[in-house]
Amino acid sequence: METKVSPELLFIISPPPAIAEYVSMLKQHVKLAIGHPFEDEFTKAHISLFKYRDEHAEDWLYQVDSKISSFAPFHVHIKNLNFYDHGTTRTIYLEVVQKTPIYELVEKLDHSGDFTPYITIARNLDINDFLKAWKSLKNLSYSDYFRCDHITVLKKAPRRWVHYMDLGFAA
Repeated sequence: METKVSPELLFIISPPPAIAEYVSMLKQHVKLAIGHPFEDEFTKAHISLFKYRDEHAEDWLYQVDSKISSFAPFHVHIKNLNFYDHGTTRTIYLEVVQKTPIYELVEKLDHSGDFTPYITIARNLDINDFLKAWKSLKNLSYSDYFRCDHITVLKKAPRRWVHYMDLGFAA
């Protein structure tokens, strides 16, 4: 008897191409600084909101779409690099400032959980790789913003996430 696996969905905010290209350039900068590939080197720029897994995920998406369609578009401001210290590893990211609209969006979707919105540059770098990368990145200054008028839903496929749908805010 075959066991049905519940679909896993990832809800994200995708920045526009100019910001995505800058993130990609920063990732290449990290690779040059540390001298080898790293875990999420080719991951597209995004702000993770939350994951959802349930056998009724498809039905739940109708509720999400209904709630999201009443949400007003907002601006996402990005400024400078920062890092998280996970003990034995570090994550370098672009900081999202004025996080309130993103928190309100996640709250409107009735999703609970502790999260901080940011755009990952290099995740789970060991200490030596982090020190090499951070030395070359820490003095970079960056500031940009974009209009967020939808969220993107990705669906888990074997070994990767694939675009599933976009859910638009109020016009």
